[in-house]
Amino acid sequence: MPKTGTISHVSLSVSDYEAGKKYYSHLLVDILGYKQVAEHPYYTMWALSSGECICISPGNKTPHQKQNPGLHHLAFNVEKKEEIDAAYQKILKFHEDNKSLTGCTILDAPALYPQYGEGYYAVFFTDPDNIKLELAHIPNYH
Repeated sequence: MPKTGTISHVSLSVSDYEAGKKYYSHLLVDILGYKQVAEHPYYTMWALSSGECICISPGNKTPHQKQNPGLHHLAFNVEKKEEIDAAYQKILKFHEDNKSLTGCTILDAPALYPQYGEGYYAVFFTDPDNIKLELAHIPNYH
């Protein structure tokens, strides 16, 4: 039974469902270790063995603006700083191999971000709908 207050799932609407499935499958399965647990015409879901889930579903073609009310960005924890460097290389390769997926951009290469905390190391990038994503290593977080 999940603990009260923990996140059950995050659901994102995407403008191109097939492109979204391709992008999030790469990020979640190939880089972060999720497994795809459902695929339907109206949503696809990936989950970790600990229960956290990410879903995508078809949305409209209105571009995402992080300054608007709603999602600003989505950050994923990474246990080791070196995992971010390896993930960064995989993300670069995926973006290079999939140039037809517009919106995919590296915003900030892996670096220390001391303004967010001691030892905070992260990479920032966008998905095909320009949703800001982050992989972060935060030592002594909990």
